Amino acid sequence: MLDILIQYAPNWTEHTTWLVIVAFVFAFFVSYGMGANDSCNDWGPAVGAGTVKLYQAYILSGILNVAGAVLLGYKVVETLRTGIIEFNIFDVYAQYNATTNQYDTVDHCGNATLVGGWKAPDIMPGAPPVECAKYTSIDFMLTQTASLAGVAAFMILSSCYKIPVSATHAVVGASVATSFYIRGNVGIKWGEIISIVISWFISPVIAGIIAGGMYYIIKYSVLIRQDTFKWALRLCPVFMCFTLVVNLYACIYDGSKYLGLDKLNATEAFLISVAIGVAGWALLTFPLKNWLPNRAKRLYDKETIKMQKRLEAGKAPKSHKIKDMREPEVAENIKELPWYKYFWAYVPEDRLTKKVFNTLQIVSSSMLSFTHGANDTGNTISPLLAIWLCYESGYAFGNAETRDDTQLLLGYGSLAMIVGFVTLGHRTIKLLAHEMTVDMSPISGFCIEVGTAFTVLICVKLGIPISSTHCTVGAVVFVGMAKSTSEGVSFGTFRKICFFWLLCFPMSAAIGIGTTIILQQFL
Repeated sequence: MLDILIQYAPNWTEHTTWLVIVAFVFAFFVSYGMGANDSCNDWGPAVGAGTVKLYQAYILSGILNVAGAVLLGYKVVETLRTGIIEFNIFDVYAQYNATTNQYDTVDHCGNATLVGGWKAPDIMPGAPPVECAKYTSIDFMLTQTASLAGVAAFMILSSCYKIPVSATHAVVGASVATSFYIRGNVGIKWGEIISIVISWFISPVIAGIIAGGMYYIIKYSVLIRQDTFKWALRLCPVFMCFTLVVNLYACIYDGSKYLGLDKLNATEAFLISVAIGVAGWALLTFPLKNWLPNRAKRLYDKETIKMQKRLEAGKAPKSHKIKDMREPEVAENIKELPWYKYFWAYVPEDRLTKKVFNTLQIVSSSMLSFTHGANDTGNTISPLLAIWLCYESGYAFGNAETRDDTQLLLGYGSLAMIVGFVTLGHRTIKLLAHEMTVDMSPISGFCIEVGTAFTVLICVKLGIPISSTHCTVGAVVFVGMAKSTSEGVSFGTFRKICFFWLLCFPMSAAIGIGTTIILQQFL
């Protein structure tokens, strides 16, 4: 336990300006690392399937991440800022001593009517001294700044090694470790920590089952048919309706106060989501009935011309560098097998049919990106916001939702995420797109994204803490197995990812504690 001595006068935070600047720098690199890593979950399958180009993913991710962060991010900030540690252990009471004309730190004073709220400009010359005040101690600012350093280092290192990891878990690990170093075991919600650790194993499995189940639905309803293109066109509006309902309900229920969505109950949110989903179905079924097949054929022709040019130029198709996965063999009479054999039989996906799912994947990736901006930007800004509130008012746990500077900080985090995604995100995208499964197509990518979104929706509403990164990885593995059993999945790559997941807590924690020790020397 540390004892950082400071006189908690009303203007005590003036002496911590340098620490706030350091926190802003560390927070930038946390967001940068999250953009280089977590944002790839949204667009990795789409880029790998050829649905969008990398530069298009950059643009769409930038727009949707910022929109999600600004409209919904404040809710995640408030939850993570107060969810894993009883932060009242950092409360400190300062009582004015008329004899010494200074403020003494006391265990408690019952007449503490001031809860933070003071800024240096508010203290006018000749104003009467504040008799008693409650603040958040400076060692809280220290722990949060150090935890940002631990998360930033882990996220950027993982991105350099092309490993998708959970920023949420890194934040939790670093915050708990630095708090434990400063205050000991007091106030740590070990039940929440255990739930998060359990979610490492639960979330990939749940997402994988849902995504794999979705692929089986498409395999049986579309891919084993004689005319797969016709059946894809028939069912695409239905899949669009489901995608819109799942993703919109996640955004609308308990949604943005700026759009008035926070006033809707669960039933109203569900009905609105269903109405929009049905509208999407009707749009593709009637007004855009001819647009969907024409677009698919246009994309197919464009791809065919590109393939012919490559052949004429003598360029061989790109081979997989990962040795523990291969293109599965196609059985004879693949469309005439008994129904149960399709559970493990590899069914080739017709190129024209895949282009129908191109539209679905763009919608699912976009909505996942919006949700990601709402959720994961808050992971970065949560510690920074607490530090900023403490610096501004002396107390870190006021109502963040009503403050305008919360939105500015969320915007700051969003911009840093965009920079990280553009400069380093291509590495993690490459792993998700090409090094985990042998054939990332619009069909499999769509199933992965729907499985991830549906899992996040279910678990968040049930109060189960999960990681969208773990969900995406689990969905990729399960869809790969539903597509081609184990032949088309690189379990060597999956083991490498799991190894980094196990390093998440200890590495971010160790760096956080080390940074705490270093920063303490300057206080």
